[in-house]
Amino acid sequence: MTAPVRGTGGDRDDGYDGYDDDWEPVLDEEVRGPLPPPPDTAAGVRCPGCAALVPPGTPRCPRCLARIGGGGGGGGGGTAPPGARVVLHFDTLALSLPVRPGEPLRLGRDTDWAPASSGAFAELTTVSRRHASVTAGPDGSVWVTEESDGTVNGTWVNGAHLLPGERHRLRHGDRLQLGHRVACTVRVMADGPC
Repeated sequence: MTAPVRGTGGDRDDGYDGYDDDWEPVLDEEVRGPLPPPPDTAAGVRCPGCAALVPPGTPRCPRCLARIGGGGGGGGGGTAPPGARVVLHFDTLALSLPVRPGEPLRLGRDTDWAPASSGAFAELTTVSRRHASVTAGPDGSVWVTEESDGTVNGTWVNGAHLLPGERHRLRHGDRLQLGHRVACTVRVMADGPC
């Protein structure tokens, strides 16, 4: 015995043709919601740290915590304030590595190339021997660069994959991931110990 196929009229005698005539067309706006206004017409100011649109009168960016209107970065924008310290906190490894201005912090398993991190990463094969470098510039900016030869398992910032040899700016609270299993949080601390 075969079952009737919907929409063909099959063995039904109730007049059902396979189509639901009760459906009404729905506008795209009703499904997706209203589109936000373009950035040029929306009220607000651009964050100096992450370029997010921030409502007028907001003292700090809700996305990156940069000071708004007081000139760049204060505890978490794109630049570290004078005297601030930058530290990478690897929570699963119970490891904190400071980034000193003018000295690249090299992340990898090569003991000669990355002396500060090689001991902690020695057994972690998802971290390359020469994986990435983090630098703090004289202006307070913090940058990460995956080595120009690339890595086998990749480098990510907040889920975005980095290209080999390309610098990427880091901000307070960013998640830096080396390979698939090692990650750290970027901390920009004002005065005092980190």
